[in-house]
Amino acid sequence: MKSFTKYQISSLISIINAQPVLFLEDINALVISDLHLGIEAIMNEDGSFTPYNQTDSVINTIKLLIKQIKPCMLVLNGDVKHSFQEPSKIENRDVKKFVGAVSKLVKDIHLIKGNHDIFLNWVAREYTNVHFHPESFVFKNYYFTHGDQPLPEHLPSSVHYVIIGHEHPVFEQKVNKIQKLKAPSFLLGPLINYDAKIIVMPAYTVYSAGTPITPLNQKSLLSPILRTQVNINLMEFFVLGEKNEVFHFPELKLWFKA
Repeated sequence: MKSFTKYQISSLISIINAQPVLFLEDINALVISDLHLGIEAIMNEDGSFTPYNQTDSVINTIKLLIKQIKPCMLVLNGDVKHSFQEPSKIENRDVKKFVGAVSKLVKDIHLIKGNHDIFLNWVAREYTNVHFHPESFVFKNYYFTHGDQPLPEHLPSSVHYVIIGHEHPVFEQKVNKIQKLKAPSFLLGPLINYDAKIIVMPAYTVYSAGTPITPLNQKSLLSPILRTQVNINLMEFFVLGEKNEVFHFPELKLWFKA
């Protein structure tokens, strides 16, 4: 079986295959965020022709990674489904298809509720190794939360990293004042008034346009954590390239020019 590629962003945390997937080596866990299963049905209802292939593609990719890496735990960090309402038949079908396929390959799945995950707690009732968390999930050095709500005033003293999704961050820059480069990105940096660092994950869905992250638009970002609880200038970017490459940009204050 073909091996996977790791890009270390810390001693125990890696980006896998230049994809929006984290591997936390010390707890043997894979983390993905913002699957937005069922988005194709919503797009078709709105008049966009979109083939129904995202769920099968996600299942195949994640199953392969699990078989290669052999994690004990899979963390789904919010927005597993797409609509803001009670799940449609297609959304329930896609979620059940995905969870049913991957739950057989890991010991535990932890699903943190995102702002899109209305009425999704049925998943934990149907699959005995799926655990639904309505706000956050703490495991050893990690605090997982979707990112649509502010962090609590105090975090457990054991937490070294807060991991969120929600924002769908992308790197965006102009080249020669004409061409614009845009790519999904991980962000890493310190939190304000907390000892822990934050990792912001890009969306797993291929249908996300993403949000460019700069000091100029911090006040308009989706996540209240990113609006008020971090200094954007101190964030590092890990940009996902098209040829299994990850490009590391240091603290934004060192290279960003308005």
